Amino acid sequence: MFCTSETQNTLLHGPVRPALLRYAFPIILSMVATQFYSVADTMIIGLRLDADALAAVSNASTVLMIFLFISGGMELGGGLLVAAGKPTATRQKMAELLYNLLFVDLVLALGLTALGFFTLPALLRFIRTPEEILAEAVLYGRVYLAGLPFLMLYDLTKQCVMGCGDSKTPLRAVMATSVMNILLDLALVGPFGVAGAAGATAAAQIAGAVYMLAHLRKTELDTPFRREMLKARYAKEIFRLSAPNSLQQASGTIITTVKQGLLGGLGVAAIAGFSCAGKLSSLMMMPVYGFVQSIVFFIAQNTTAAQPQRVQEGLREGRRILFFYSLLVAALCIGLNGPLLRLFTTDASAAAYGSTMLAYEGLTYIFTAQKHLCEARLRGAQKMGLYLASNLGQIGLNLCACVLLVPRIGFSGFWLSTWISAPAGLVLAALLAKIGAKQT
Repeated sequence: MFCTSETQNTLLHGPVRPALLRYAFPIILSMVATQFYSVADTMIIGLRLDADALAAVSNASTVLMIFLFISGGMELGGGLLVAAGKPTATRQKMAELLYNLLFVDLVLALGLTALGFFTLPALLRFIRTPEEILAEAVLYGRVYLAGLPFLMLYDLTKQCVMGCGDSKTPLRAVMATSVMNILLDLALVGPFGVAGAAGATAAAQIAGAVYMLAHLRKTELDTPFRREMLKARYAKEIFRLSAPNSLQQASGTIITTVKQGLLGGLGVAAIAGFSCAGKLSSLMMMPVYGFVQSIVFFIAQNTTAAQPQRVQEGLREGRRILFFYSLLVAALCIGLNGPLLRLFTTDASAAAYGSTMLAYEGLTYIFTAQKHLCEARLRGAQKMGLYLASNLGQIGLNLCACVLLVPRIGFSGFWLSTWISAPAGLVLAALLAKIGAKQT
Protein backbone atom coordinates (compact mmCIF):
# COMPACT_ATOMS: atom_id res chain seq x y z
CA MET A 1 0.00 0.00 0.00
CA PHE A 2 1.18 3.52 -0.72
CA CYS A 3 -0.13 4.91 2.56
CA THR A 4 0.48 2.84 5.65
CA SER A 5 -2.30 1.81 8.00
CA GLU A 6 -0.67 3.96 10.68
CA THR A 7 -1.04 7.01 8.48
CA GLN A 8 -4.66 6.18 7.69
CA ASN A 9 -5.48 5.70 11.37
CA THR A 10 -3.91 9.07 12.15
CA LEU A 11 -6.01 10.94 9.60
CA LEU A 12 -9.17 8.87 9.49
CA HIS A 13 -9.64 7.75 13.10
CA GLY A 14 -9.27 9.00 16.65
CA PRO A 15 -9.72 12.48 18.18
CA VAL A 16 -9.64 15.13 15.48
CA ARG A 17 -7.71 17.95 17.17
CA PRO A 18 -4.67 15.85 18.20
CA ALA A 19 -4.64 14.17 14.78
CA LEU A 20 -4.70 17.51 12.99
CA LEU A 21 -2.05 19.11 15.17
CA ARG A 22 0.32 16.12 14.99
CA TYR A 23 0.05 16.04 11.23
CA ALA A 24 0.03 19.81 10.72
CA PHE A 25 2.93 20.74 12.98
CA PRO A 26 5.73 19.40 10.71
CA ILE A 27 4.04 20.94 7.66
CA ILE A 28 3.83 24.30 9.44
CA LEU A 29 7.48 24.10 10.47
CA SER A 30 8.44 23.19 6.89
CA MET A 31 6.64 26.22 5.48
CA VAL A 32 7.98 28.54 8.17
CA ALA A 33 11.53 27.31 7.54
CA THR A 34 11.11 27.76 3.79
CA GLN A 35 9.84 31.29 4.25
CA PHE A 36 12.48 32.01 6.87
CA TYR A 37 15.37 31.52 4.49
CA SER A 38 13.58 33.78 2.01
CA VAL A 39 13.37 36.34 4.82
CA ALA A 40 17.02 35.68 5.68
CA ASP A 41 17.97 36.46 2.08
CA THR A 42 16.20 39.80 2.36
CA MET A 43 17.72 40.61 5.75
CA ILE A 44 21.28 39.76 4.70
CA ILE A 45 20.98 41.70 1.44
CA GLY A 46 19.38 44.68 3.18
CA LEU A 47 21.98 44.83 5.94
CA ARG A 48 25.11 43.86 4.00
CA LEU A 49 24.38 45.70 0.76
CA ASP A 50 21.98 48.64 0.33
CA ALA A 51 18.42 49.67 -0.54
CA ASP A 52 19.21 49.48 -4.28
CA ALA A 53 20.19 45.80 -3.97
CA LEU A 54 17.10 45.14 -1.86
CA ALA A 55 14.84 46.76 -4.48
CA ALA A 56 16.59 44.82 -7.29
CA VAL A 57 15.94 41.49 -5.57
CA SER A 58 12.35 42.52 -4.84
CA ASN A 59 11.62 43.29 -8.50
CA ALA A 60 13.44 40.19 -9.73
CA SER A 61 11.50 38.03 -7.25
CA THR A 62 8.23 39.47 -8.53
CA VAL A 63 9.08 38.50 -12.11
CA LEU A 64 10.34 35.06 -11.02
CA MET A 65 6.92 34.38 -9.52
CA ILE A 66 5.58 34.25 -13.08
CA PHE A 67 7.66 31.12 -13.60
CA LEU A 68 7.06 29.68 -10.14
CA PHE A 69 3.26 29.59 -10.23
CA ILE A 70 3.31 26.47 -12.42
CA SER A 71 5.63 24.84 -9.90
CA GLY A 72 3.17 25.71 -7.15
CA GLY A 73 0.26 24.28 -9.12
CA MET A 74 2.06 21.01 -9.79
CA GLU A 75 3.11 20.82 -6.17
CA LEU A 76 -0.37 21.30 -4.73
CA GLY A 77 -2.14 19.26 -7.39
CA GLY A 78 0.27 16.36 -7.05
CA GLY A 79 -0.07 16.28 -3.28
CA LEU A 80 -3.86 16.38 -3.46
CA LEU A 81 -3.92 13.63 -6.09
CA VAL A 82 -1.83 11.37 -3.87
CA ALA A 83 -3.85 12.17 -0.73
CA ALA A 84 -7.33 11.92 -2.17
CA GLY A 85 -7.22 9.69 -5.21
CA LYS A 86 -4.95 6.82 -4.34
CA PRO A 87 -4.89 6.11 -0.58
CA THR A 88 -5.22 2.33 -1.11
CA ALA A 89 -3.53 1.84 -4.49
CA THR A 90 -0.95 -0.86 -5.10
CA ARG A 91 2.72 0.05 -5.06
CA GLN A 92 2.86 -0.47 -8.83
CA LYS A 93 0.05 1.99 -9.51
CA MET A 94 1.40 4.60 -7.13
CA ALA A 95 4.87 4.26 -8.61
CA GLU A 96 3.33 4.90 -12.03
CA LEU A 97 1.59 8.00 -10.69
CA LEU A 98 4.76 9.35 -9.12
CA TYR A 99 6.85 8.74 -12.25
CA ASN A 100 4.26 10.58 -14.32
CA LEU A 101 4.19 13.48 -11.88
CA LEU A 102 7.99 13.76 -11.93
CA PHE A 103 8.16 13.54 -15.72
CA VAL A 104 5.55 16.25 -16.32
CA ASP A 105 7.17 18.45 -13.70
CA LEU A 106 10.65 18.11 -15.22
CA VAL A 107 9.47 18.90 -18.76
CA LEU A 108 7.68 22.03 -17.53
CA ALA A 109 10.71 23.08 -15.46
CA LEU A 110 13.13 22.90 -18.37
CA GLY A 111 10.77 24.87 -20.60
CA LEU A 112 10.20 27.56 -17.99
CA THR A 113 13.93 27.92 -17.31
CA ALA A 114 14.69 28.52 -20.98
CA LEU A 115 11.80 30.98 -21.31
CA GLY A 116 12.89 32.87 -18.21
CA PHE A 117 16.47 33.40 -19.37
CA PHE A 118 15.31 35.11 -22.57
CA THR A 119 12.37 37.16 -21.27
CA LEU A 120 13.66 38.34 -17.89
CA PRO A 121 15.01 41.78 -18.96
CA ALA A 122 11.82 42.63 -20.86
CA LEU A 123 9.63 41.58 -17.94
CA LEU A 124 11.65 43.66 -15.50
CA ARG A 125 11.22 46.70 -17.74
CA PHE A 126 7.51 45.94 -18.03
CA ILE A 127 7.08 46.36 -14.25
CA ARG A 128 8.96 49.67 -14.45
CA THR A 129 12.14 48.54 -12.72
CA PRO A 130 14.29 51.66 -12.20
CA GLU A 131 17.25 51.71 -14.59
CA GLU A 132 19.81 52.00 -11.80
CA ILE A 133 18.84 48.56 -10.40
CA LEU A 134 17.97 46.76 -13.66
CA ALA A 135 21.34 45.04 -14.18
CA GLU A 136 21.38 43.67 -10.62
CA ALA A 137 17.80 42.44 -10.96
CA VAL A 138 18.61 40.59 -14.20
CA LEU A 139 21.70 39.00 -12.64
CA TYR A 140 19.79 37.80 -9.58
CA GLY A 141 16.97 36.39 -11.70
CA ARG A 142 19.19 34.45 -14.09
CA VAL A 143 21.26 32.85 -11.36
CA TYR A 144 18.05 31.87 -9.56
CA LEU A 145 16.59 30.38 -12.76
CA ALA A 146 19.58 28.05 -13.07
CA GLY A 147 18.20 26.16 -10.05
CA LEU A 148 14.54 26.23 -11.13
CA PRO A 149 14.31 22.59 -12.37
CA PHE A 150 15.65 21.39 -9.02
CA LEU A 151 13.32 23.72 -7.11
CA MET A 152 10.29 22.32 -8.93
CA LEU A 153 11.34 18.72 -8.32
CA TYR A 154 12.03 19.50 -4.67
CA ASP A 155 8.64 21.12 -4.09
CA LEU A 156 6.72 18.39 -5.88
CA THR A 157 8.39 15.52 -4.04
CA LYS A 158 7.78 17.21 -0.68
CA GLN A 159 4.07 17.54 -1.39
CA CYS A 160 3.74 13.97 -2.61
CA VAL A 161 5.34 12.64 0.55
CA MET A 162 3.13 14.90 2.71
CA GLY A 163 0.05 13.87 0.71
CA CYS A 164 0.75 10.30 1.75
CA GLY A 165 0.78 11.32 5.40
CA ASP A 166 4.51 11.63 6.09
CA SER A 167 5.04 15.25 7.14
CA LYS A 168 8.30 14.63 9.03
CA THR A 169 10.65 13.70 6.17
CA PRO A 170 9.95 16.94 4.23
CA LEU A 171 10.50 18.86 7.47
CA ARG A 172 13.97 17.36 7.88
CA ALA A 173 14.81 18.31 4.29
CA VAL A 174 13.54 21.86 4.67
CA MET A 175 15.37 22.45 7.93
CA ALA A 176 18.65 21.23 6.44
CA THR A 177 18.30 23.27 3.23
CA SER A 178 17.26 26.36 5.19
CA VAL A 179 20.41 26.23 7.31
CA MET A 180 22.48 25.59 4.20
CA ASN A 181 20.93 28.56 2.41
CA ILE A 182 21.54 30.96 5.29
CA LEU A 183 25.16 29.85 5.74
CA LEU A 184 25.81 30.23 2.02
CA ASP A 185 24.15 33.66 2.07
CA LEU A 186 26.49 34.80 4.82
CA ALA A 187 29.48 33.49 2.87
CA LEU A 188 28.53 34.65 -0.64
CA VAL A 189 26.53 37.90 -0.43
CA GLY A 190 29.52 39.97 0.68
CA PRO A 191 31.89 39.06 -2.17
CA PHE A 192 29.31 38.35 -4.90
CA GLY A 193 26.37 40.64 -4.06
CA VAL A 194 22.89 39.67 -5.25
CA ALA A 195 24.33 36.86 -7.40
CA GLY A 196 25.65 35.27 -4.21
CA ALA A 197 22.16 35.32 -2.65
CA ALA A 198 20.60 33.70 -5.73
CA GLY A 199 23.41 31.12 -5.93
CA ALA A 200 22.90 30.20 -2.28
CA THR A 201 19.21 29.56 -2.87
CA ALA A 202 19.88 27.50 -6.02
CA ALA A 203 22.45 25.35 -4.23
CA ALA A 204 20.06 24.66 -1.34
CA GLN A 205 17.27 23.69 -3.74
CA ILE A 206 19.57 21.28 -5.59
CA ALA A 207 20.52 19.60 -2.30
CA GLY A 208 16.86 19.34 -1.28
CA ALA A 209 15.80 17.82 -4.60
CA VAL A 210 18.54 15.18 -4.42
CA TYR A 211 17.55 14.26 -0.84
CA MET A 212 13.82 13.96 -1.53
CA LEU A 213 14.30 11.98 -4.74
CA ALA A 214 16.61 9.59 -2.88
CA HIS A 215 13.96 9.20 -0.17
CA LEU A 216 11.26 8.41 -2.73
CA ARG A 217 13.58 5.94 -4.41
CA LYS A 218 14.04 4.06 -1.14
CA THR A 219 10.35 4.06 -0.22
CA GLU A 220 7.73 4.43 -2.96
CA LEU A 221 9.78 4.25 -6.17
CA ASP A 222 11.45 0.90 -5.61
CA THR A 223 9.65 -0.29 -8.77
CA PRO A 224 12.05 0.28 -11.70
CA PHE A 225 10.98 2.94 -14.19
CA ARG A 226 9.77 1.72 -17.57
CA ARG A 227 8.86 3.91 -20.50
CA GLU A 228 5.40 2.37 -20.80
CA MET A 229 4.57 3.73 -17.32
CA LEU A 230 4.11 7.19 -18.86
CA LYS A 231 0.42 7.31 -19.78
CA ALA A 232 -1.85 10.07 -21.05
CA ARG A 233 -4.57 9.35 -18.49
CA TYR A 234 -2.18 10.27 -15.68
CA ALA A 235 -1.32 13.55 -17.39
CA LYS A 236 -5.02 14.37 -17.68
CA GLU A 237 -5.59 13.70 -13.97
CA ILE A 238 -2.49 15.69 -13.02
CA PHE A 239 -3.58 18.75 -14.99
CA ARG A 240 -7.17 18.48 -13.74
CA LEU A 241 -5.99 19.19 -10.20
CA SER A 242 -2.85 21.19 -10.95
CA ALA A 243 -4.22 23.68 -13.48
CA PRO A 244 -6.65 25.43 -11.06
CA ASN A 245 -3.87 25.72 -8.48
CA SER A 246 -1.54 27.14 -11.12
CA LEU A 247 -4.17 29.64 -12.22
CA GLN A 248 -4.70 30.67 -8.61
CA GLN A 249 -0.99 31.21 -8.12
CA ALA A 250 -0.74 32.98 -11.47
CA SER A 251 -3.43 35.41 -10.38
CA GLY A 252 -1.44 36.15 -7.24
CA THR A 253 1.61 36.73 -9.42
CA ILE A 254 -0.33 39.11 -11.63
CA ILE A 255 -1.49 41.26 -8.74
CA THR A 256 2.02 41.31 -7.24
CA THR A 257 3.40 42.34 -10.63
CA VAL A 258 0.82 45.13 -10.95
CA LYS A 259 1.61 46.31 -7.43
CA GLN A 260 5.31 46.28 -8.22
CA GLY A 261 4.59 48.40 -11.29
CA LEU A 262 2.62 50.87 -9.17
CA LEU A 263 5.49 50.96 -6.69
CA GLY A 264 7.94 51.81 -9.46
CA GLY A 265 6.54 55.33 -9.58
CA LEU A 266 6.98 55.81 -5.82
CA GLY A 267 10.75 55.25 -5.69
CA VAL A 268 13.32 52.76 -4.45
CA ALA A 269 12.52 53.29 -0.74
CA ALA A 270 8.86 52.39 -1.29
CA ILE A 271 9.85 49.24 -3.22
CA ALA A 272 12.30 48.17 -0.50
CA GLY A 273 9.85 48.88 2.35
CA PHE A 274 7.01 47.09 0.59
CA SER A 275 9.26 44.06 0.00
CA CYS A 276 10.35 43.89 3.66
CA ALA A 277 6.77 44.16 4.92
CA GLY A 278 5.67 41.46 2.49
CA LYS A 279 8.40 39.08 3.65
CA LEU A 280 7.49 39.61 7.31
CA SER A 281 3.80 39.24 6.63
CA SER A 282 4.36 36.00 4.71
CA LEU A 283 6.56 34.60 7.46
CA MET A 284 4.02 35.27 10.21
CA MET A 285 1.13 33.95 8.12
CA MET A 286 3.00 30.83 7.03
CA PRO A 287 1.58 28.75 9.94
CA VAL A 288 -1.87 29.58 8.55
CA TYR A 289 -0.91 28.26 5.12
CA GLY A 290 0.71 25.17 6.61
CA PHE A 291 -2.29 24.39 8.80
CA VAL A 292 -4.66 24.96 5.90
CA GLN A 293 -2.63 22.57 3.73
CA SER A 294 -2.93 19.88 6.39
CA ILE A 295 -6.70 20.52 6.52
CA VAL A 296 -6.86 19.99 2.73
CA PHE A 297 -5.27 16.53 3.02
CA PHE A 298 -7.39 15.73 6.08
CA ILE A 299 -10.58 16.62 4.20
CA ALA A 300 -9.45 14.76 1.08
CA GLN A 301 -8.90 11.46 2.89
CA ASN A 302 -12.03 11.71 5.03
CA THR A 303 -14.17 12.70 2.06
CA THR A 304 -12.90 9.62 0.19
CA ALA A 305 -13.64 7.54 3.30
CA ALA A 306 -17.22 8.93 3.43
CA GLN A 307 -16.83 10.50 6.88
CA PRO A 308 -18.58 13.88 6.53
CA GLN A 309 -19.05 14.34 10.28
CA ARG A 310 -15.30 14.05 10.79
CA VAL A 311 -14.75 16.63 8.06
CA GLN A 312 -17.11 19.03 9.84
CA GLU A 313 -15.38 18.48 13.16
CA GLY A 314 -12.02 19.18 11.53
CA LEU A 315 -13.34 22.44 10.10
CA ARG A 316 -14.68 23.54 13.49
CA GLU A 317 -11.33 22.88 15.13
CA GLY A 318 -9.61 24.69 12.28
CA ARG A 319 -11.73 27.82 12.74
CA ARG A 320 -10.85 28.08 16.42
CA ILE A 321 -7.14 27.49 15.93
CA LEU A 322 -6.83 29.93 13.03
CA PHE A 323 -8.84 32.64 14.76
CA PHE A 324 -6.61 32.77 17.82
CA TYR A 325 -3.40 32.54 15.82
CA SER A 326 -4.35 35.28 13.35
CA LEU A 327 -5.40 37.49 16.25
CA LEU A 328 -1.92 37.09 17.74
CA VAL A 329 -0.26 37.91 14.40
CA ALA A 330 -2.38 41.03 13.98
CA ALA A 331 -1.37 42.23 17.45
CA LEU A 332 2.34 41.69 16.65
CA CYS A 333 2.09 43.58 13.35
CA ILE A 334 0.32 46.52 14.96
CA GLY A 335 2.43 46.72 18.12
CA LEU A 336 5.92 45.83 16.88
CA ASN A 337 5.98 46.92 13.24
CA GLY A 338 8.83 49.42 13.73
CA PRO A 339 11.31 47.09 15.47
CA LEU A 340 10.46 44.28 13.06
CA LEU A 341 11.21 46.40 9.99
CA ARG A 342 14.51 47.60 11.42
CA LEU A 343 15.67 43.98 11.36
CA PHE A 344 15.64 44.22 7.56
CA THR A 345 17.00 47.61 6.64
CA THR A 346 18.88 50.55 8.08
CA ASP A 347 17.28 52.89 5.54
CA ALA A 348 14.87 55.05 7.57
CA SER A 349 12.61 55.86 4.63
CA ALA A 350 12.27 52.21 3.55
CA ALA A 351 11.58 51.16 7.16
CA ALA A 352 8.86 53.81 7.46
CA TYR A 353 7.08 52.58 4.34
CA GLY A 354 7.30 48.96 5.49
CA SER A 355 6.15 49.52 9.06
CA THR A 356 3.10 51.46 7.85
CA MET A 357 2.17 48.66 5.47
CA LEU A 358 2.62 45.96 8.10
CA ALA A 359 0.59 47.78 10.77
CA TYR A 360 -2.43 48.52 8.62
CA GLU A 361 -2.57 45.19 6.77
CA GLY A 362 -2.26 43.33 10.09
CA LEU A 363 -5.86 44.30 10.86
CA THR A 364 -7.09 42.12 7.99
CA TYR A 365 -5.30 38.86 8.83
CA ILE A 366 -8.24 37.41 10.77
CA PHE A 367 -10.42 37.63 7.64
CA THR A 368 -7.64 36.20 5.47
CA ALA A 369 -7.09 33.14 7.68
CA GLN A 370 -10.78 32.21 7.73
CA LYS A 371 -11.01 32.70 3.96
CA HIS A 372 -8.19 30.21 3.43
CA LEU A 373 -10.01 27.69 5.62
CA CYS A 374 -13.17 28.00 3.52
CA GLU A 375 -11.09 27.44 0.39
CA ALA A 376 -9.41 24.41 2.00
CA ARG A 377 -12.87 22.88 2.28
CA LEU A 378 -13.31 23.29 -1.48
CA ARG A 379 -9.84 21.99 -2.36
CA GLY A 380 -10.13 18.95 -0.11
CA ALA A 381 -13.41 17.99 -1.77
CA GLN A 382 -11.81 18.64 -5.21
CA LYS A 383 -14.28 21.44 -6.01
CA MET A 384 -11.55 23.17 -7.95
CA GLY A 385 -13.83 25.41 -10.01
CA LEU A 386 -15.45 26.90 -6.92
CA TYR A 387 -12.06 27.23 -5.24
CA LEU A 388 -10.71 29.13 -8.23
CA ALA A 389 -13.78 31.38 -8.32
CA SER A 390 -13.30 32.25 -4.65
CA ASN A 391 -9.64 33.04 -5.02
CA LEU A 392 -9.94 35.00 -8.25
CA GLY A 393 -12.86 37.00 -6.90
CA GLN A 394 -10.89 38.28 -3.92
CA ILE A 395 -7.74 38.89 -5.95
CA GLY A 396 -9.68 40.70 -8.67
CA LEU A 397 -11.26 43.02 -6.13
CA ASN A 398 -7.90 43.77 -4.52
CA LEU A 399 -6.34 44.45 -7.91
CA CYS A 400 -9.08 46.84 -8.98
CA ALA A 401 -8.88 48.72 -5.69
CA CYS A 402 -5.09 49.07 -6.00
CA VAL A 403 -5.28 50.36 -9.57
CA LEU A 404 -7.92 52.90 -8.57
CA LEU A 405 -6.48 54.05 -5.23
CA VAL A 406 -2.66 54.00 -5.49
CA PRO A 407 -2.34 56.52 -8.36
CA ARG A 408 -4.70 58.87 -6.48
CA ILE A 409 -3.62 58.63 -2.85
CA GLY A 410 -0.18 57.00 -3.04
CA PHE A 411 1.28 54.26 -0.84
CA SER A 412 -1.71 54.08 1.53
CA GLY A 413 -3.79 52.79 -1.38
CA PHE A 414 -2.14 49.39 -0.95
CA TRP A 415 -3.39 48.71 2.56
CA LEU A 416 -6.76 50.38 1.91
CA SER A 417 -7.24 47.92 -0.96
CA THR A 418 -6.67 45.04 1.45
CA TRP A 419 -9.18 46.52 3.90
CA ILE A 420 -11.76 46.36 1.12
CA SER A 421 -10.91 42.97 -0.38
CA ALA A 422 -10.18 40.83 2.72
CA PRO A 423 -13.68 40.94 4.32
CA ALA A 424 -15.36 40.67 0.92
CA GLY A 425 -13.15 37.69 0.06
CA LEU A 426 -14.18 35.89 3.25
CA VAL A 427 -17.87 36.38 2.49
CA LEU A 428 -17.42 35.04 -1.04
CA ALA A 429 -15.35 32.04 0.11
CA ALA A 430 -17.91 31.11 2.80
CA LEU A 431 -20.76 31.29 0.29
CA LEU A 432 -18.95 29.12 -2.25
CA ALA A 433 -17.94 26.62 0.48
CA LYS A 434 -21.63 26.16 1.33
CA ILE A 435 -22.45 25.61 -2.34
CA GLY A 436 -19.63 23.06 -2.59
CA ALA A 437 -20.88 21.22 0.51
CA LYS A 438 -24.37 20.90 -1.00
CA GLN A 439 -22.90 19.53 -4.21
CA THR A 440 -20.85 16.98 -2.30
